[in-house]
Amino acid sequence: MKTPFTLLFALLIHLALAQPAFRILHYTETSGFDHNTRQNSLAMFQTMGSKNNFMVDDDQTGDAFNTLTGLSEYAAVVFANTSGDAILDSLQRANLEAYVQQGGSLMGIHSASDTYRHSSANGSNTGSWDWYAETLGASVQAKPHHVTGTPTYEMTVIGFNEITENLPSPWIKAEEYYYWGNGYYNSDNVPLLKVEATVGPNGQTNPYDSIRPMAWYRVLPEGGTVFYTALGHDNSNYTGDTAFHNLIRDAILWATDGSLSKGNRFDKKLFDLYPIPVDEELILENLPKDWVNVEILNSSGVRVMLINKYDKDLRILNVGQLSSGDYFLVVTAPRQVKRIRFVKN
Repeated sequence: MKTPFTLLFALLIHLALAQPAFRILHYTETSGFDHNTRQNSLAMFQTMGSKNNFMVDDDQTGDAFNTLTGLSEYAAVVFANTSGDAILDSLQRANLEAYVQQGGSLMGIHSASDTYRHSSANGSNTGSWDWYAETLGASVQAKPHHVTGTPTYEMTVIGFNEITENLPSPWIKAEEYYYWGNGYYNSDNVPLLKVEATVGPNGQTNPYDSIRPMAWYRVLPEGGTVFYTALGHDNSNYTGDTAFHNLIRDAILWATDGSLSKGNRFDKKLFDLYPIPVDEELILENLPKDWVNVEILNSSGVRVMLINKYDKDLRILNVGQLSSGDYFLVVTAPRQVKRIRFVKN
């Protein structure tokens, strides 16, 4: 016979399990070209949320950016086919900057890179908020912005990363492939996906038609993360493209440190690292047996040390030669990339 305490305990467990693990913000405001994908995009995100235990809030006006406290409730903020340079006021922009600087995650889809274009990019509507393009990673060039229509080209996954582990490679896809050549591109981006050389609107393969990234990520010095993909022009991406859904879902779960669906989980604690702060020697524990390389990045994301897999029993890293400051230790294994931030005294 179940006691009242047992029933109450079971109810509390049920309620706890029913709570979403995190919330994301789906933001779709435009002051430029409107792709009219917001309803299908929202439905896609909501479906992902129901399957992966997260909640999606929709914002078409920018009101969610009114306070930093409110914005900080989100594990990730997604600019989903936003456009133009007149969607957030100065306070709202400042709140997004503070959110990211405090470790929040910023994600962008397609024309998120046609939003607040960088001052160094060609064309008009540039320079009103360079922080945005520099953080997201790019501003699409203008005239032409992209290939004509949505032609089919081949994309290739770059390296191993949990964001792209459920993508075909090559991925043959019809898309409005963006150009970066005369726009702005942050060299700190870590490309995940590249498209083969395309043909421009003039019928020629121009310099800006060369092989180029279509998705990338960054881990920021403050601990926040950025993911962007130039894919997502047409509504069909959100309603019936399984590979696109996998890319966006896995990017969300990477950015929020979530877990993939049952039967396809990745180990969130890939290795242990101590002592932190460190003076001379870093101790690594529990490295995966199939690790590929170990690298150390400085606070600007520049690699200062690389160890390829020649010592399967690697356990001690001598970092005494490094200058004092913040660093990231990055371990790469097949289909996994994990990072731990540490401080060198």
